[in-house]
Amino acid sequence: MEQLNELRKQAQKIGVFFPLTDDTSALDTAGELHGYSLKSRRILMMQPGNDGTETGAPSEETVRRYENAVRQLPYSIVVLEPAAILPEARYFSNGLVISAENQDAFTALNQAICAASEAAFGIRPLIVALLDHAGHHALRPAAMEHSASLPTDAPILTDDELTALVVVCANAAKAAVAAGCSGLALNAADRSLFGESLAAFHRDGRFGGDFDDRTRFVRDCYTAMKMIAGDDVFYSVRLSLSDGIPQPDGWGMAFEDESAPDLYEPALLTTILRALYGVELILCSIGIPDVNWMGAAEPESDLIRLSRLCTCIAMLDSDRQQNVQLAVPEISAEDAPFANLAAGMIAGEFASFGGFMG
Repeated sequence: MEQLNELRKQAQKIGVFFPLTDDTSALDTAGELHGYSLKSRRILMMQPGNDGTETGAPSEETVRRYENAVRQLPYSIVVLEPAAILPEARYFSNGLVISAENQDAFTALNQAICAASEAAFGIRPLIVALLDHAGHHALRPAAMEHSASLPTDAPILTDDELTALVVVCANAAKAAVAAGCSGLALNAADRSLFGESLAAFHRDGRFGGDFDDRTRFVRDCYTAMKMIAGDDVFYSVRLSLSDGIPQPDGWGMAFEDESAPDLYEPALLTTILRALYGVELILCSIGIPDVNWMGAAEPESDLIRLSRLCTCIAMLDSDRQQNVQLAVPEISAEDAPFANLAAGMIAGEFASFGGFMG
């Protein structure tokens, strides 16, 4: 209680939005998503464990890690760690790869998750596959463009190569559904290849330049996934609301006040994804790992970082008028108890779910 009161005082002193609550019961309220009845507002968002097999299949160690994670709290949804759509698209050499070759191992993982959660809490969670391409961090680096703000030597993929990846993404989605996943999502955050495409302002061709072309790669992937998987699953997205990179290179950033988020384009994209593909669950993100906001030499305080995240989520919720369900993600912070913050966002109707790291 003393810690929460001190954080409230600090937030009030510097004038930032920080909806902490003493009562975390909002996390245990029932909900609904795409016709599924949910027993809690907790989402488990698994982080990469780098413990897959050589081919990228979940190993016995991977299975144990997930079983231990779902036994901690009653999660209604489990979002698998980012799984590459190709072996060379992995961030780590032992990262997971979702493919027909690894389908049986993912089936076993999903069954183990449900069994462990049901034994611990009586809940069989919805499982969401998070499809990924690590972009210029991949084992075989690839880039959408060469940006002065985020320099890289990775070769730029051609339009034909990106079109081929759309087909690969659809095949990965097919394997995820066959493995028992209830939902499919693209990882369009952290400047993955999908996330980087949204900020490809300087790229020529079909996949860069204006908003329509910059979002084409993501939209084409959802079109292909829906053609393959149909309506047997629901669709989601892990989306960066603002990446903290100054214009003219940043996604979700204002041109007038270069350090400020501008959610016009992220909100427009979620509107399109909701209308065309039924994307209702937005797994929100902000910033880029290991890159300070606006490229500052020193990182900001946890209070400022978390407040900006909450503000952007609340702004998106206001813009969409609750036509989507937003998940506030847990961000590593020493002094801020995430459960109290997530419950405050849910109780205030700024978000629908809290996304806990696992």
